[in-house]
Amino acid sequence: MADLRRRPWTDADDRALIDLWPRVGSIVLIALELERSSSSVQTQASRRGLPRRTEGNDRHRRKWTPEDLAALDASVARHRMADGRIPICEIADDVGRSIDAVAARLAETLGGEDELFKVILVTRRPAAARKAPAAQGGTDPRKVGKMRECMTCRKTFWSEGAHNRRCMTCKSSESDTNWDW
Repeated sequence: MADLRRRPWTDADDRALIDLWPRVGSIVLIALELERSSSSVQTQASRRGLPRRTEGNDRHRRKWTPEDLAALDASVARHRMADGRIPICEIADDVGRSIDAVAARLAETLGGEDELFKVILVTRRPAAARKAPAAQGGTDPRKVGKMRECMTCRKTFWSEGAHNRRCMTCKSSESDTNWDW
């Protein structure tokens, strides 16, 4: 079970977040791995300049209809283990929603994220993560986002590609320079 008490982020935590961000398609799964709340993970990702999540928006942003809720309840009943744990990836695939959307809905019914993290079970990689390497096979390596060192201040930041070599702090302070262009 994750310890969701508030605590400062260490350099090791930041490195783990940066490593997991492009590989894991779910905020909830990253939060489980780092033993943090999902809101803490989202906030730290934003502070580190990691890119916004775009995968699965059609599976995540849809409003839950009564039929969707019935399908979720049926899937939870069908997949729940004998010890009461819930395999979140299978349920998300079964109901056609993102892991984060299913987790948010289950957290509401269970009484919060603390209770959800007690019963959640990750038995395999999510479907979105299994499909990602094949989709990236033909991409230009220069256009792949990754952590880079800022040319100005030497701090690491999330770069969308080889064209992006300065962090947002250095870019925004550019107007305050004394350069006479």
